Amino acid sequence: MELNSTNISFTNMVSVDQRLIHKPNPQDPEKIVLTQEAVITVKGVSLSSYLEGLMASMLFSNTVKGREAMEWVIHKVNAKIEELTASGRGSIMTPGAAAFAKK
Repeated sequence: MELNSTNISFTNMVSVDQRLIHKPNPQDPEKIVLTQEAVITVKGVSLSSYLEGLMASMLFSNTVKGREAMEWVIHKVNAKIEELTASGRGSIMTPGAAAFAKK
């Protein structure tokens, strides 16, 4: 999966073009490899290279937070699946089977 994004606010001052690529890990198909690329351009401001570096640092920090959030959600979903499976409520019944079970 590939995701491309571009900022839509403050485009007269800064542009951020970002690309995220998710691919299966060739060594472990249970894992995913994420590649992130970003082009940051600050326009019409002195010290633009300093601001570009600062924004790149913030982008990396937010990437770490986003990954941690996704891992937390995945953990919660997996725990709920295990809970439902253990309780027996996780079985799927077709509408016909549900009607038959009520008889």
